[in-house]
Amino acid sequence: DEVGFWLRRVGLHPDHMSRFPHEFSGGQRQRIGIARAMIIKPKFVVCDEPISALDVSVQAQVVNLLEDLKDSLGLTLLFIAHDLSMVRYISDRMAVMYLGTLVESGPSDAVFFEPKHPYTRLLIQSNPEADPVLERTRPSAELTGEITSPINMGPGCRFADRCPEVMPQCKSVTPESRLIASDHQVACHLYDER
Repeated sequence: DEVGFWLRRVGLHPDHMSRFPHEFSGGQRQRIGIARAMIIKPKFVVCDEPISALDVSVQAQVVNLLEDLKDSLGLTLLFIAHDLSMVRYISDRMAVMYLGTLVESGPSDAVFFEPKHPYTRLLIQSNPEADPVLERTRPSAELTGEITSPINMGPGCRFADRCPEVMPQCKSVTPESRLIASDHQVACHLYDER
């Protein structure tokens, strides 16, 4: 009956156990995946793009379910997604990676509203604005340059070839992650001690 309990807990009916996979919607399948993960009573759950293929209303339901489970069970979630507003909503802390390298991390609101790394700023600017008037008036976020080959990285910042604020040392010295606030880190030469 543990399965029935977890199906109810994620918003499904225990009768769903007799259905075939093709009989479930995308949102229901995601809920089943969450129930499968929760049944072993984990403390840490990796949620890799849990809402990417879902309708907006279903995305909100799944995120609210994860938030509820996180709070009620004391879970730690590693929430991996491209939708930064959803990441900000569900996360206490946010980390941004570029080509497999962590470029910025800190409290979600600090990273979202006060981004320090040029890539983080561009990534956040690329998120659509819900207000059409604000969307038309804000500057566009465009990346130029070539993406560094992940096969042949070489020295320097991985974002240097596309960075609007590139400096000479960016191409030859890999930036170290440094604390720029009590718990906000960035790996960028813009914040080197001068």
